[in-house]
Amino acid sequence: MAKETKKITYSEIARRSGISIATISRVMNNSSNVKDETRKAVIDAMKELGYDTSALEVLPSKNNNLILFNIPSMDNPFYSPIIQGAKAAALRNGYNMLLNADPIDEPSINDFLSLLKKTDAAGVIATNCMPRSALLKLNNTIPLVQCCECIPSLDIPFVTIDDVTAAKNAVEYLISLGRKRIAFINGPLQYKYAQDRLKGYLAALDEANFERDSSLILQLQEISYDMAVSAAFQLLNTSNRPDAFFTSSDVYAAAVINAGRKSGLSVPQDIAVVGFDNIDLSFMCTPSITTVNQPKFQLGFHSCEMLIKRICNEQLPISSMYLNTELIIRETTQKV
Repeated sequence: MAKETKKITYSEIARRSGISIATISRVMNNSSNVKDETRKAVIDAMKELGYDTSALEVLPSKNNNLILFNIPSMDNPFYSPIIQGAKAAALRNGYNMLLNADPIDEPSINDFLSLLKKTDAAGVIATNCMPRSALLKLNNTIPLVQCCECIPSLDIPFVTIDDVTAAKNAVEYLISLGRKRIAFINGPLQYKYAQDRLKGYLAALDEANFERDSSLILQLQEISYDMAVSAAFQLLNTSNRPDAFFTSSDVYAAAVINAGRKSGLSVPQDIAVVGFDNIDLSFMCTPSITTVNQPKFQLGFHSCEMLIKRICNEQLPISSMYLNTELIIRETTQKV
C-alpha cells in the first residue's frame, strides 16, 4: 500500500484518471492482473493528487499462473467433480490450481486476502456463500468468479443452475406419482440453493393446490447425515406421516431411506424419495436414489474458463451462466 500524508480516496483517483475503482484497488494491492498502461495512468493520477506512489513503482511479476479454488469445507462430496472440472480447464489454459477449504465471511475476509497475496494468485473461483460486503471486497481485489453460490444482483460473473425450476420439477414428479404429503428436508437457509429449492418446492405445491404444511419442512443447519436421519425418523413416526420426501441433498435422501427402515417402512412402497446432486452415493444406495443431476464437472470447467477470460482481459463484459439439470429416475420412486 502506498504511503501518503493524506488518506487515499479511490473515488478521487477514479475521477482524475477515468479508471474504475475496482481496477484502482488492484493497482493499490499490487495485483499483476492490470495492464501496464492502466497501472501507469493510476500512478500518474495519484502523483498529480499529491500521493506518495513509491511503493507502487515496482511492478509485480506477470508470470503468476495460479488459480485459487475455494470451497467451504472438505466434508461435502458434491464439490469433488466440480474441482475436477475447474482443474481440467486450468491445465488446458496453462494455469495451475490450488484448492483451499475455508469460509469467506466478514471475520475471515482479511485472512483470505492475505492468503491471496502470499500465493500471488491470478484469480479466485469461490463456491462459498458470502455476505455482499465480503464478496464486493474480494471482487475489488482480484478477478473473481462464483460457482454454484452467487448473488445475481451484483455485477460479479457466476456459473450455477436454476434451483427453483429444478426443485419444482422434482416435486411435480412426486405429485404425478399420486403422493399427497410431501416432506422437504433442506439445508442452511443462508445458502442461495436452499432458498431457491424451498421456493421451487412451495411453487409445486401451490400449483397442485396442495396445502402448505410447515411441519413437513425440515430445515437443517448443515449437510449432516446423522441430523437428517434423526429429523426424518421423528417425522415418519407422527400420526400423519408423509408419503414422500424431496431433499436438497442426496446425503439427506440416503438418511430418509435409513430412517424409513428404522420405522418399519419400505421405500418406495410407503415413502417415495427424491434427492439432489446425483453424487455417487445416489446410485450406491439400496434402493438407488431418484435425484436431480447437476452438471458438476461442467460447473467447475465453465467457471474456470470464465475466470481466465477475466484474468486476461479486465474489460470483458460481465457474463453469467445457468446450466441445465436433469431428473434421474431410480428405484426410490418406482411406481407401486
